[in-house]
Amino acid sequence: MSQIGTVAVVGAGTMGAQIASLVALSGRTVKLWDGSDAALAAGIERAEREIFSALGERRELPVSEIASGLGRLTAVGSMSEAVAGTDMVIEAVREELGVKQAVFSELSRLTPAILGTNSSSIPTSLIAPAVKGPERLLNMHFFAPIWVRSMLELMSCGQTSDDVMETAYDFGVSLGLVTARVNGESKGFIINRIWRAVKRESLAVVDQGVASPEDVDRLWMMFFQTQYAPFGIMDMVGLDVVSDIETSYQFVSQDPTDTPSPTLARLIAAGTLGEKTGSGFYEHPNPKYLDPDFLQGEE
Repeated sequence: MSQIGTVAVVGAGTMGAQIASLVALSGRTVKLWDGSDAALAAGIERAEREIFSALGERRELPVSEIASGLGRLTAVGSMSEAVAGTDMVIEAVREELGVKQAVFSELSRLTPAILGTNSSSIPTSLIAPAVKGPERLLNMHFFAPIWVRSMLELMSCGQTSDDVMETAYDFGVSLGLVTARVNGESKGFIINRIWRAVKRESLAVVDQGVASPEDVDRLWMMFFQTQYAPFGIMDMVGLDVVSDIETSYQFVSQDPTDTPSPTLARLIAAGTLGEKTGSGFYEHPNPKYLDPDFLQGEE
């Protein structure tokens, strides 16, 4: 285990719960907090399910280890309680710059711990001005589902100390994650920079009436021999999250061509956000792309 012993996770949504469960299973004490009591309760339940799901994904884990992981994960009632005595805080709140700046301003006042954000698109250089001691601030981008996409990207805020970067790297490796350092600042880091280009062009193809989401995914799955494709993945992520990320990219780039997709906006306005609402580009829980005939072009 690295020198990180106790970790606070701020934000109890899907990603926060997955991060908390993974860290708890690594033998560390984890405190989970959210500004919404209802979200916190749901997050703890979700994290417990994630820990048990690890038994299926990682069959080498004995039941006793799963139980120990549950015992190391606790919900706390305030941000100050969450960060007290922690070595690292990992933030997983909504993908909005103003929200993250406010959270990190408070975190930096409350704790001397290493501060990491799970942001998938916002570089910490934009958060750093709100932080006391930006040398301890960095991007720590985890991927969902965490048991399948066992990866972590680390990126400096431009002022992050070498010691903090090294500690975060060792921490990622100790979690069993393939951990990659981003050299310099890259909008979207590594994977999301590439994925963003795929996502943007896939949405443009649909927006322009060139093809349906099903045909894009069908051809993608056949060509790349993959189980999932762009629109199915967007449904898994959540279309509201996809839109937030696209909006944050546009904020950073100030490029009018980065305006989020009209098709995406219509679906969100209708309340169809993907898997979590039962409908998005596909109907869930049994989307068309899982049908054995999907690749044959049979609707």
